[in-house]
Amino acid sequence: MERTAALSALRWGVRLAFAALGIGIVGALVRQVGAEALCQILRDAAPWLPLVVGLEAARIGTDALATYAAYGPAAGKCLPVRVLVRAALVARAVSSIAPAGRTAAEATKAALLAPWAGPAAATAAAATGQAVTLVSGGILSVPCAAAAYVISGASPITMALVLHAGLLITAGTGIRVAMRAPWLGAIAGRLSRRAGAHVHAMQARARETSLLPPGPIAAMLLGRVIQVAQYAILARAVGAATGVSRALVAEGASMVALAVGAFVPAQVGVSEGAFAWSADVLGATVPQALAIALLGHALEAFFVAVGALVPLLWRAPAPPDEQPEH
Repeated sequence: MERTAALSALRWGVRLAFAALGIGIVGALVRQVGAEALCQILRDAAPWLPLVVGLEAARIGTDALATYAAYGPAAGKCLPVRVLVRAALVARAVSSIAPAGRTAAEATKAALLAPWAGPAAATAAAATGQAVTLVSGGILSVPCAAAAYVISGASPITMALVLHAGLLITAGTGIRVAMRAPWLGAIAGRLSRRAGAHVHAMQARARETSLLPPGPIAAMLLGRVIQVAQYAILARAVGAATGVSRALVAEGASMVALAVGAFVPAQVGVSEGAFAWSADVLGATVPQALAIALLGHALEAFFVAVGALVPLLWRAPAPPDEQPEH
């Protein structure tokens, strides 16, 4: 009991330390560029925010579509659309505030959708969602790296994106391989009969789709493309250089920041640092680059509020009396 309490206190201490470090980085950057100049840029950019919010809503829709596709052929029979959309909105909020946000978001969706699809299908879809998020991020990192190379040559951001692409595609493919591998079920069976049965049921579901399922990957890639458009709009809003290449570099900087700051709540300070570090490649001044990152956080905060209100204002329908097996 004492050990559990100590571990819990340690986890919270680490999270608070990361949060304090991130806030400190933001404060230092704001002092460096000047709060007055930064506030003026943000005020000028405000009229563009409704468009960016609308695109983010569309991006959440692509995430729901990817989840739907990850459930395989039986998805249409077991998942009501309103239940899927509700889960996607709640998971979006979780992904913004929880450490390892994407993993936490997939776990949240699995918990919310399991009463309709069954635990095995929900677990398989959540693991697939994590895998295709990595694979789609790796795929998009390739044109991001190419754009960075065209603009800045073999710069640190270019090399970081090349490494990012390789690591994400490898990791995502590895998750899908493990989901289908006999040894995973054997290991779980040695731990307990119940765990073994659950893993075998999950693997049976995972084998219903291809190793790298094209539907979920395509949906996630569409969401990434929408995010590139968001960065192009934000660059225009703050007065920075615009264009496809610059927007791709901004998307790449965001993905690298997300990977580096996975355990920093909301990536506070990490994304600001990444954008300020990449300001030249983005075609922006440091205040403009910092403003793009801060506007991204404002967008995150808006959808955290939406996701927090959804369970209070949008009651989930009752699940079916006969739940799927496992």
